[in-house]
Amino acid sequence: MNNGLILQLILFFLIYSAVNAQDTDPYYDDHYYDFESLEGLTIFAEPPPDFASESAEAGILSALNGSFSERKRFIENNLLENAGFRRTGNIKFRKTDSSEKTLSILHGIIHPFSFGIVPMKPFLEIDYDRLPDGKFYSFESVIISSKLINISPVVLLIMEIEYILQIEFCNGILVKNKLNYYTEDNISKFEGLILELPEFPESVGQLKERYLNIELPKIKQAFERHNNPSENYLRAKENLEGTLIRRLD
Repeated sequence: MNNGLILQLILFFLIYSAVNAQDTDPYYDDHYYDFESLEGLTIFAEPPPDFASESAEAGILSALNGSFSERKRFIENNLLENAGFRRTGNIKFRKTDSSEKTLSILHGIIHPFSFGIVPMKPFLEIDYDRLPDGKFYSFESVIISSKLINISPVVLLIMEIEYILQIEFCNGILVKNKLNYYTEDNISKFEGLILELPEFPESVGQLKERYLNIELPKIKQAFERHNNPSENYLRAKENLEGTLIRRLD
């Protein structure tokens, strides 16, 4: 065998080995993603799996990845009401005790015959702390009283973002009693929270995309329109505020 043929065979095996290595290298595998880069060194790893279907985290992510009504229902019922807050986010309530229930019944009996002098009393629940108009309980104040406080930190962060979006920013609609929350600092803080979310698992990545590309621009646009309003916007805002405030009340 001459030297030229040997050289050709060596080159063939070298090229074959390089191509084969590239095909099996995790860098080129769709199941891997760029996890972190440090000083020119890129580390690849498998994306974290989604939460188990029966877990509380999976249920929360499913609701928040759902329709507008599902997201709204989760914040109002699963978070606020189950933690002892009214759906509006500005009133605390508690269950009445047995003596308060008895008093409620007595007031209910006497009220019709007192020409309104004896007031009605709540039977099941009683409000005990209402914030001034335009103020809402922070997410921290709500979650500390919630059974959901011990879930995964990333899902807690998502719940905080969704809470701020719905309660403080009114889903990107700037109405009078939310005006205090529409500031550059609050919007920047909201954006910072979104950017803390990872891209994976997929259910988290979907939420990050919605917050970053849909909800945040709506908030910024509402803030910009408020600062530089047109005549048409002022008329539409006035009509919308009247409708929404009646609904909140």
